[in-house]
Amino acid sequence: MILLFSAVLAAAPAPDFETLEPVPAAVQGEAIPACTADRRWCALIEAGETDEQLVLRLYDGLPGDRTLVASHRIESENSEGFWRPGAILRRAESDDVILGADMELQAMYSGGGGMSSYRTLVRFTPGAAPQEILTVPLSGSLMIRACFGEEDMKQRAGACHDEYEFAAELKAEGDAFPPRLTYASSATTFPGRVSRSEDSLAKPPLTPKDLVKAVDAECSVRRVFTFDLATNAYVPDAPLPECGDYTVP
Repeated sequence: MILLFSAVLAAAPAPDFETLEPVPAAVQGEAIPACTADRRWCALIEAGETDEQLVLRLYDGLPGDRTLVASHRIESENSEGFWRPGAILRRAESDDVILGADMELQAMYSGGGGMSSYRTLVRFTPGAAPQEILTVPLSGSLMIRACFGEEDMKQRAGACHDEYEFAAELKAEGDAFPPRLTYASSATTFPGRVSRSEDSLAKPPLTPKDLVKAVDAECSVRRVFTFDLATNAYVPDAPLPECGDYTVP
């Protein structure tokens, strides 16, 4: 994903944005840290105390060589790494840092399965505990079995799975810290409009013209998130819709 920042304003400098690049681990099998080019900041995602937990760590320098700034536990089984192209936001001339981590959920079941991912932003502020300030869904891809015999195949015109696709982008903009964020999502189902809360086989038989993707307007949205000082978290300009059909495997 491409992250766009406005030019530095004379009255109010824009927050710095730096990319995080992987640094080879000293020992094979060790978790690979990601660092800024000058190694000023490094971050690491490691396994937590349980299988459903990961730990996000922020270092002042390379792990093992410099100080561990703080750690934060995230409830997730798998990680896709850091906000790509690898984002670390910080307030100029301070140690106030926002780090984005992308997490993944997967599930397999008879005749189908799916995966989804979400992005969590964690703020590391000197003298305070790390704080999760935003979590939004990023992607989803699910297949739900809809044929259980030859008659079902005929009724479904050969389309034997309901398919759900979800994709979103999160971008940082503006000259404030924390920056304003824009979020845009799109969602589709196949064949036509289907729902995980309905029995597809209870619907009329499908024809070839029904075998198209349908846009879900309710889950295809654009939102602007601004930082709320009272709650120390991002809030959208309108509530996000419930899109569990796409984001819960």
